[in-house]
Amino acid sequence: MNKLAAAVLIGATFSGHAAQHQHEYQYTEVAGKKIAYACQGEGKVTALLVSGMGLDAHTTYKNTYHNANPKGYRLCFYDRAGYGESQYDNPKVRTMTELRDELAGLVKHLKVESLVLVPHSFGGFVARAYASKYPDKVKGLVLIDTVHESWYDAMKAQMSKSGWDTMKMIINWEREHNSFEDFEEASSHSALYTIKADLPVTVLSRGIPHVTIRQTKMSYPDIDVYTQTWNDAQKKLATLNQNTEAVTMKYASHLFDESDPWIAIKHIEAMVAKARL
Repeated sequence: MNKLAAAVLIGATFSGHAAQHQHEYQYTEVAGKKIAYACQGEGKVTALLVSGMGLDAHTTYKNTYHNANPKGYRLCFYDRAGYGESQYDNPKVRTMTELRDELAGLVKHLKVESLVLVPHSFGGFVARAYASKYPDKVKGLVLIDTVHESWYDAMKAQMSKSGWDTMKMIINWEREHNSFEDFEEASSHSALYTIKADLPVTVLSRGIPHVTIRQTKMSYPDIDVYTQTWNDAQKKLATLNQNTEAVTMKYASHLFDESDPWIAIKHIEAMVAKARL
């Protein structure tokens, strides 16, 4: 399986671990796994960056993290088990509830008072699952081009057989050989992602199509389905609750951090300000 082909679902570049800058990582143990994290700044509010599938957190957020200057709040990122600096001796496919509970263990270790979750891509599932179970802890969500659970079925229904076969190959490879995270399983849990009606949510959606999937020789019509179903799913995210704001990142594709980390920083700081109220 070509790594570039596997990357197209969630935007991985696989420049990942080798490009990771040195940080003063700290570690905690969650369910027998060594979880790495890094933080800067101090304050009662913690903004926690949650990466997508197939990428360590630093690769996802490096420009966002290094350009941020958190004043009066703490900005952190962490690697899920098996990514980056986090260790997972015997990787196996984990359910969304297991990924949520891993995040919960880290939040407890960090002694977070008020939490703003900032997920990217597949990380949106993890963040929303946590916010659903711990509604009093989470004070805001900034969803950066995150997946919606409707996307899986929409692609399956609208792609040609060859297009969907390509998607299934990618999804299965991620689950069985790379991230050990299950996109199909994660997409089957609408009830797991229910959040409070008044929780402040900002949905940042890409303004430039993410078409790396063409490297698999997927047909143009199927790429159009891939793009349109993603855009339709973003509209569903914009209606998560009565307190959701939708923003198009005009100059960013899925890998927003490469072109416009400043829009992420702007909305993180705006959500932190709301969390302080």
